[in-house]
Amino acid sequence: MTDTQPFRITVLLFDGVEELDFTGPWETLRSWQMVTTRNVRVRTASLDGAPVRCSLGLTVTPDGGIDDEPRPDLIVHPGGQGIDTLHTDRAHLDRMRALAAQGTMMTSVCNGAMVYAAAGLLDGRPATSHWLVLDELEKQHPRVEVVRDRRWVDAGEVVTSAGITAGIDMALHLIDRLDNTDIARAVAGILEHPWEPEVDTLAATSPENMRQALTTIVPVMQAAR
Repeated sequence: MTDTQPFRITVLLFDGVEELDFTGPWETLRSWQMVTTRNVRVRTASLDGAPVRCSLGLTVTPDGGIDDEPRPDLIVHPGGQGIDTLHTDRAHLDRMRALAAQGTMMTSVCNGAMVYAAAGLLDGRPATSHWLVLDELEKQHPRVEVVRDRRWVDAGEVVTSAGITAGIDMALHLIDRLDNTDIARAVAGILEHPWEPEVDTLAATSPENMRQALTTIVPVMQAAR
C-alpha cells in the first residue's frame, strides 16, 4: 500500500445478502478510510451494479458493479440467503478464484465462507463461519480445516469470520493487520464495539444463546426459505 496507489476495498452486495454482514464491515472500514494516513478507498459493488434486495427486505443501491473499477486489493464477501445460489454459480466461483489468483485478499463474513470453499480457496486452510453453518461446511468441504468458537480466522491470503456481527471484529483485525493496533482501537472506540486484538479466541456466542436461537429464530428462518 502506497500513498500514490490506493488500497481498494470492495464490499460485495447481492440479492439475499444479510444486511449486517456487509454494513458492519463497510462502516468499520469506511471509518478507517476517514482516519488513516493511508490511501484507502472503500466501495460497495453488486455483481452488475444494480440495486439488491437484502435478506430482511432492505433495498440497497451499490456504488457500482464489481468490474467497474480496477481489481480490489481486498474484497469482503458477506453471507445471507443469497449464498444458496452463489455457492453453485460457476461464473461467480470463477470470478472469486480469479481475484484470489491475482492477489486480492479474500475475506468473508458468515456463510460467505461457503462460496470460498466451493471455489477451492479454503482447501488446506483453517476457516470459520456462522455456527449454524460449520457442520455443513465440514461435511461438504472436507479439505477445509473448520475452526469453531472463533470470531475470525486469519489464514493469510484468506480471512474468514463467524456470523454477522463477527464481521465487525474481522474488519477491525484487518485494520490492525494493514495499519496498526492504535488505529484499530480508535475505530472500535468510535463504534463503541468491545474489540481486542485477542478477541478471536472467544466463542462467537454463548451455548445458551445458541439454544434459544435454535428453538425460536431458526425455525422461523427455515420456514421463510
